[in-house]
Amino acid sequence: MSDSDLRWRYRDEAPRAPEGRFSLGELIEGSGPIELDIGFGRGLSLFERAAAAPESRIIGIEVKTKLAYKVNERLQKHDLRNVAILCGDAREILKRAEPAGSLQRVALHFPDPWWKKRHDKRRVIGEALLTELARLLKPGGELFIQTDVEHRAEQYVAQLQETAGFTLASDSGYVEVNPFDARSNREKRAIEDGLPVWRILATRD
Repeated sequence: MSDSDLRWRYRDEAPRAPEGRFSLGELIEGSGPIELDIGFGRGLSLFERAAAAPESRIIGIEVKTKLAYKVNERLQKHDLRNVAILCGDAREILKRAEPAGSLQRVALHFPDPWWKKRHDKRRVIGEALLTELARLLKPGGELFIQTDVEHRAEQYVAQLQETAGFTLASDSGYVEVNPFDARSNREKRAIEDGLPVWRILATRD
């Protein structure tokens, strides 16, 4: 199969969110808490979280069609039924998601990798996304963000301080360790290379 054929296959067969408004709870059978993993990349965080929290229903969102397609293939191969994948822009998907107050946890692993100041306008974490996450998280629900770009971490902390409905877990906004026992591929690599990682935890009021 040619590279062009593969790209079409990824685009056409990567799992997508239903059209219009849809229920997060109906994406995975069961009654366990619903968790969201935004930007799972090559999928390590999904597999580790599914193992650490088998009672949870985990929804992964990834904008890159090739990654969404390939990780979904691996999930099916391993018959992991407590994980579902959606391919697309999390901001567009979540504004159609229901019901309010249905998410227990949300993780964003190393979002907005463009480190130059001129790329700030491309940030995924902004008012639009945080507004939807505030709507969808339960009271007491957790929002975890980690990055290896210091000025991005500072921006996220400042934005959460200004967003109604969230309380940071510490005065600085940072926590020492990943609280979800689920590393992303990039986090694993950063740790192996001895690079600093800034981890931010907030709860929904």
